[in-house]
Amino acid sequence: MTDTPKRPVKKSATVNIWKWLFLILLGLMLGTGIFLGTKLFVEPTPTTTAKTVSRSDEPVFSVEMTKSQVNRIVAFYLKNYLKDNDQKYQFKLTDQAVLTGQFKFLGAKIPFTLNFEPYVLENGDVQLKAKQLAIGALPVPVSTVLSFVGNDYNLPKWVTLSSKQETVTIHLSQYRTDNGMSFKADHIDLDNDKIDFSAFISN
Repeated sequence: MTDTPKRPVKKSATVNIWKWLFLILLGLMLGTGIFLGTKLFVEPTPTTTAKTVSRSDEPVFSVEMTKSQVNRIVAFYLKNYLKDNDQKYQFKLTDQAVLTGQFKFLGAKIPFTLNFEPYVLENGDVQLKAKQLAIGALPVPVSTVLSFVGNDYNLPKWVTLSSKQETVTIHLSQYRTDNGMSFKADHIDLDNDKIDFSAFISN
């Protein structure tokens, strides 16, 4: 009896499977790299488009507020401003200015807490300088989180964010109420629970 000759095993199918697996893995790596590049290394587009409000030279009144009072006003404003927005965030004053929220990273929602030191600028605007970031065990720098916030969050037009300088600027000089009133910050002392503002009537 003669043995039936064995056919050589074809390797093309096995090679093709590994080839496609490699290409899929490479595509995922490139896609992730492009996503991170657009989110982490691109400065957020400035959101401020309003012009400086024209107002009288002398304030109509000055007001001294506590952190609790400011927090209630900010919470009320954000509740109405973000009511139709899925991306929620909170801002409040403690011993520092604190921004809390979430950002999406590879499909997961990552909570964060950013602490800022507030400063009053010469024109009465308020600048917040990032000091500390809490984000669990992830070694993510402050500038990265600010990039996500600037690109993904619905910020008011009179608020600008710089991930490079790690600052958030509240342009009170470009904000006014519906009745035409505008404000400027005079003094912020969180340790002594004292925040002073001046109110103006727009010309």
